Amino acid sequence: MKDTREILTPALAAIYAREGVVRLPGAIPPHDVQAMTAALRRKLEARPDPGPRPSKLSSRTGAFAAMASSVVRGVLNDLLGDWEEPPHWGLPLVSFHTGEAAWDVPCRHWHMDFGRPGATRLARLFAVLEPLRPGGGGTGYVAGSHRLIQAVLDGADGPLASAGVRRRLEAQSPWFAALSAPDDRQDRVRRFMEDGAEVDGVHVRVCEMLGEPGDVIVMHPLMLHAPTPNVLPTPRMMLTQFVYGRP
Repeated sequence: MKDTREILTPALAAIYAREGVVRLPGAIPPHDVQAMTAALRRKLEARPDPGPRPSKLSSRTGAFAAMASSVVRGVLNDLLGDWEEPPHWGLPLVSFHTGEAAWDVPCRHWHMDFGRPGATRLARLFAVLEPLRPGGGGTGYVAGSHRLIQAVLDGADGPLASAGVRRRLEAQSPWFAALSAPDDRQDRVRRFMEDGAEVDGVHVRVCEMLGEPGDVIVMHPLMLHAPTPNVLPTPRMMLTQFVYGRP
């Protein structure tokens, strides 16, 4: 068997440390991707009107257990060392066309997922089941924001919730304030995705999660992220998973 401890190479580890997100192409074998995609489609077909963002699609039957491929397990070994096996793998993230005529950088729902209270070591994974193209509803994230958020948490007098951290970023930087402003009418794609900004020595910019079936995206647990519109005729179909390191 391939030595999975070598999956997160120094180059990939550097990208993860700097950007907070790294993509692992072909981390799940094609036959497993096809089986999980078919299982998810059966779940969707069982609903008469799933809506643009169907929820409660998780499976306790092991239908998405193949998300835990040897590559995924190796990355978790690299990131967490000893970690807890999740009781069920794979929470589906699906979005059909969400109704917008054109894609734009969202101003709402920017947040962090801190995981369960008291957890200090956490990995967040996303598995791509169908081709994920620009404008197709891939999770939006602010590359580099995890470094600023860590600094906010380190300087806080006590625990902070996601909204509290976001407000501190907005007070610290006009760029972050405009990102969440519903009345911001500038060219948001150019401002937030192409130009980005320099905040306390950290270059930040908005990105979309993109990839091919079988790719796995690893996102830092302190990443500022948000759902984005899907303006394409094809659905966004992914799985996500939180994995916790043992104390």
